[in-house]
Amino acid sequence: MSRARTAAAVIAVYVLLLAMLWRVAGARATPLFGVAIAAIVFASWRRDGATLASLGLAQSSLRSGWPSAIAATFAGVLLLVAAGTAVGSVSIAEARFSWLGDYALGIAAQQLLLQGFFAPGLAALAASLPSDRRGAFAVGASAIAFSGLHAPNPGLMIGVGLAGAFWVAHFRAHRNLVAVLASHLALGIAAMVSLGPGPLWNLRVGAGALELMRR
Repeated sequence: MSRARTAAAVIAVYVLLLAMLWRVAGARATPLFGVAIAAIVFASWRRDGATLASLGLAQSSLRSGWPSAIAATFAGVLLLVAAGTAVGSVSIAEARFSWLGDYALGIAAQQLLLQGFFAPGLAALAASLPSDRRGAFAVGASAIAFSGLHAPNPGLMIGVGLAGAFWVAHFRAHRNLVAVLASHLALGIAAMVSLGPGPLWNLRVGAGALELMRR
């Protein structure tokens, strides 16, 4: 895909995601935004010749990168639990089954978009840069974009920005979508249990976060 088309697709999907999160056209329009996002992403994948390997779902890559993913995730979980203990916001009850069910589906969509659409799209836009800088740009820009989708929740924006940089860098190195999905789920649960009831506003974003913050 040309850079112009890539830029247009990335911007369109990002704007539609923001519109969904902020309920720009109301709740009834949200499914339509989702359909539009899916159409743009699938059209981009078709033009770019996306494969299971490029999306991190090839059997040959599903065993790659687990030690580093587990180590980094474990360190993150420990930090979150320590922070939650320090501020007194730890609540095991927050890890309820209904929340986990919804969250698991959400992170699958998030990681598929982050790793399979935004990161490669941003890397393509930086094609004129040397390969090492192109990779750094893709990681940094993807992390910033991912963080922006979690506004106006400041603590969550910082956390997902740092985690997003790790996930994108890890995926670029190992092409294992399942590993970053597992990391995201583990860190999300730890964040909800440790800081969700207080500092992280129950991991709400967009209009939902604004409603909580106004109370």
